[in-house]
Amino acid sequence: MRSLPLKTLFVFAFMGTLLVALMALQRDRLAAGYENVVSTVKSTAASAAEASKSLPLPGFANSEPTAPTDNYISICLAVKDQRLDLPEFLHHHYYNMGVGHFFIMDDGSQPPLSEMTEEELTIPRSAIEFHYFKPEKHVRWMQYTMYNTCAHIARNASTTTNTTWMAFIDADEFIDAPGPQTLREVLEDFDRIEAIGGVALNWRIHSSNGHLTRQPSAIAAYTECVYDDVEHNGNGTNNRHVKSIVKVNLFKQPRDPHSFYLTENHITVGENGDEVNSALRTPITRNRLALHHYALKSKAEYEEKMVRGSGMSNHKGWEVWDLYENTNPHEECTEMLRWAPKSS
Repeated sequence: MRSLPLKTLFVFAFMGTLLVALMALQRDRLAAGYENVVSTVKSTAASAAEASKSLPLPGFANSEPTAPTDNYISICLAVKDQRLDLPEFLHHHYYNMGVGHFFIMDDGSQPPLSEMTEEELTIPRSAIEFHYFKPEKHVRWMQYTMYNTCAHIARNASTTTNTTWMAFIDADEFIDAPGPQTLREVLEDFDRIEAIGGVALNWRIHSSNGHLTRQPSAIAAYTECVYDDVEHNGNGTNNRHVKSIVKVNLFKQPRDPHSFYLTENHITVGENGDEVNSALRTPITRNRLALHHYALKSKAEYEEKMVRGSGMSNHKGWEVWDLYENTNPHEECTEMLRWAPKSS
């Protein structure tokens, strides 16, 4: 066998060395970006916390709602037979949080949620697209199927969708930006850092407030929450759970309903720039972003929830009710009242 000319071998060696150097440069660049964002975000978060002590917070109760101007933020909602829950959920996120587009993944509702009138929806129908999954097509981990469908549609849709960030949450979860920044402004901060592909929001779990039947407004009715267990770094409370807002073009697949695998060299962070690699985040903080989880609502609604089950084919029992109602200590949580309907 003939040997390759020395010049050819030299070229191959040079190209190999160059490739390794470029890979190392990209790695270091991404690492530097992450280190910078931890410092920058922590500084911004500290400023936001201080500013929030003196700045008045905007609220639906005291001002006219403002519609978003684009689809920079969207929500993927896996839902079934929650027709009565959607109006407040949609109104809050569209007008108060600036979410421009909603992917409603209807898991076989009867009747289909797409039959809701615009008056019921409370926001323009043009901001919503319904995708119906027939009951006979339901699989065990349907929520994963629906989340993957959302990302696929958003990435391959026309420019009319054009969404950058997608929140993967449930109809009983309400995003809030409690500091002086809006949800969009916080996400734009993270958008500038190439290494960041997702943001994890800690739960704020609400109790039933003693209500036995459905209330006109979840925001107005449920103002008592499960404690954060600060003494034990949040380990004694489910508020350490998170849900995620993910950059659509970096979405790979769900790790679980709470967290996601991203494309290579991209990470999910908490509001302070801390890396989050699972469904849990401690210490629990909500200075910039929070996710209010109305996990129980009234006793009657919780009974409906047990029968309905979840997108993961799980059926919660009374043990969850007992945990949040009786076992976990409670504390007042009225921060969402600024978004309460005027009539409440």
